[in-house]
Amino acid sequence: MLGEMIAPLAERFHVLAPDLLGWGGTDKVVFLDRPPYLPRVAHLAAFCAELGVSRAHFVGASFGGSVVLRAVADPAQPWPVSKAISISGTGGPYRLPEGVAALADYTPSLEDAEKMTGLTVRSTAGMDAHVRARYENSLIPGHWEAMTAPRLSNPSVTRTPAADPFLDNLAAVTTPLLLIEGRDDVLLESGWARKLADLSPAITALEVDGAHEPNIESPVETAQIVIDYLTKDPA
Repeated sequence: MLGEMIAPLAERFHVLAPDLLGWGGTDKVVFLDRPPYLPRVAHLAAFCAELGVSRAHFVGASFGGSVVLRAVADPAQPWPVSKAISISGTGGPYRLPEGVAALADYTPSLEDAEKMTGLTVRSTAGMDAHVRARYENSLIPGHWEAMTAPRLSNPSVTRTPAADPFLDNLAAVTTPLLLIEGRDDVLLESGWARKLADLSPAITALEVDGAHEPNIESPVETAQIVIDYLTKDPA
């Protein structure tokens, strides 16, 4: 949800802002036999191939940021990445259980939309339009179902999670990667960005004032951080 960041970014870059599978205008597709990141990584790889994108910077927030990390860490290098930025997306680790549970407890209503928004920003004051847009998105046929279905679990089957090489793969990245962490984020462990940045010299961690999505509550300031990072010369 880069939203209001797009306009200032578009002054410096050609911005492409695709919806991830299950969101917005995409097909409400659910894959229950694989981690949630893999289909989105493949979807955006196909998106870039279709548009002839041979090199680009990639920026994502929250789940979108996690998708960016997963793509950058993939040894197969599915995306044509020059630099990448994740805003409050960890790739999976360091999520607080109570935050996961709170985000899952959503039934389409303006009240619940405001509660969910309140988990991502420090204050919902003045955000009526954003809250209503979140609510209306959840009424799109299949949207709520697509977001909810991955949490289903067969009560008759015990599954052992497959080994996940994500952190080892992230330690091997050479693509310049910026991780932006909000100091008041109630959904992620404090210091997660520094922990991931310690894995590789290609990764930089930055703490900013804000909660889980500074791109929503401070879009102009966050856009400037993105611009500064993407336009600076490599160290």
